[in-house]
Amino acid sequence: MVVFSALGIFLASLEAIFHPNLHFYNNGFAFFSLKAPFGLSHGCMMVILPVYAGVYSLTISMLAVQFVYRYCALFSLSYLSFFRGWKSVSWIAYLMFFGIMWWIGAYYLLNMDDISANYFKNEMILRYEVLPTEIPMMTFLAFDPNDGSVRWWDVLYTIQISSIMGTQYITMIYFGWNMHSKMEQKIAGLSVALKRHHRQLFRSLVFQITCPTIFLFSPLVLIIYIPYFELELSFPAGAAITAFNVYPAMDSIIVLMDCGMLCFSKYRSVPETKQVTAVPKLNKFN
Repeated sequence: MVVFSALGIFLASLEAIFHPNLHFYNNGFAFFSLKAPFGLSHGCMMVILPVYAGVYSLTISMLAVQFVYRYCALFSLSYLSFFRGWKSVSWIAYLMFFGIMWWIGAYYLLNMDDISANYFKNEMILRYEVLPTEIPMMTFLAFDPNDGSVRWWDVLYTIQISSIMGTQYITMIYFGWNMHSKMEQKIAGLSVALKRHHRQLFRSLVFQITCPTIFLFSPLVLIIYIPYFELELSFPAGAAITAFNVYPAMDSIIVLMDCGMLCFSKYRSVPETKQVTAVPKLNKFN
């Protein structure tokens, strides 16, 4: 959880320093920054902008790894050795693979060409009073505005990030559901208190799947697939970037709330036990 929170802080720091902007316009969107902090060159900023996408990929991949770890901690203790010592390098490689793949995809497949620069030119002048060529800017354009043909480089980017998101989300659902199913089997003959703890654990799992669906996956699905519907729209979508930064804090809050509920449940059960054992003692004096 510490590593996951650190990634969230790093993602939020990138936004605070470089102020990436997202703007939808009809068949595409533009991802750009209106300023270059620390006197960074245009070329350097064109490398840094895709880093934001790469860190986002690390974040959702780390979330999937968390679900694998929790499953192993409950039902496959022998596999926990893969999360310790030198074996944990395999998970670092897993995270870096998806992070680098997303960075490469954003850097090369969203590279602005003359067609996309002309397409967003008037919109950028109207909204931000800048030319696309004057700022670090990456573009996604589903269809060629000249002949309506599909721009396959952009389609390839859609396929790439959909595959990455799908892999992480399916991993979360698979291990989350298996944790719930196997826990149901294990506690079938246990006490009411343990069953209550299981229900709290299940609620925690539901929250930990629902929240990233809302704050991490859904905004990006909208970002990627809206241009294919050829809608006439023009609006900044900076709120989607903000939603990406909200989830890591939400995950920590969910874990803390779950721990608090468990502690409260145990604390509430203590007076009941004391009351039952205290009644016979009082009867002796009567």
